[in-house]
Amino acid sequence: MVSREKKIQALYNFTLMVMQNPLLTYLLGYLTGQVDRVNFVEDISGADIAIKVNLRRLTLWPTDPLNASVKGVSMPNSIALLQAIVDEEDLPICVCFDFDNMREAYWYQEVLLPDVSYVKDVEEAAREQSSLLREEMDRILDIYRECQTLYNSTSGQRQEEMAYYMKLAERELKTLSDKLEEVNKRMRQLTDF
Repeated sequence: MVSREKKIQALYNFTLMVMQNPLLTYLLGYLTGQVDRVNFVEDISGADIAIKVNLRRLTLWPTDPLNASVKGVSMPNSIALLQAIVDEEDLPICVCFDFDNMREAYWYQEVLLPDVSYVKDVEEAAREQSSLLREEMDRILDIYRECQTLYNSTSGQRQEEMAYYMKLAERELKTLSDKLEEVNKRMRQLTDF
């Protein structure tokens, strides 16, 4: 769970970025007041209340600074959005900020969740993703063991083929292991206060 203080700090930093836009400042003021409902999410697809704020200055094509929806209904501006959100007090608010150098902004990366499934229960979503990776690793290990058995029982070209598949399985295991470590690291980061 992301701490309240980190969320408030992120909202403060975003407010400094949008001070020249009164409607976005108004929106961020409201979000600060509803900080316990706010979740910063990288992929907002599937969220009941989804808000994407685009603050990029270095783009090829201009985009709207605000794209938002409530239960699938697109909101034209901050005022309409907030009027719709007020009626949905029990739903979490998923916010995605897109701005220059966002990958380097540690204060944003600390509060950023990968997708909407993490909003419901951070630990459960991470455990589920971890479990899927482990199942895939088990499947690859089974393939590796079968290839090793065939390697030991054959010779010639078939043995070379099995050696190739064993190396392929080793590479896949390394990739999955790295992904699992990243998920575990992310889970530790999200559950630390």
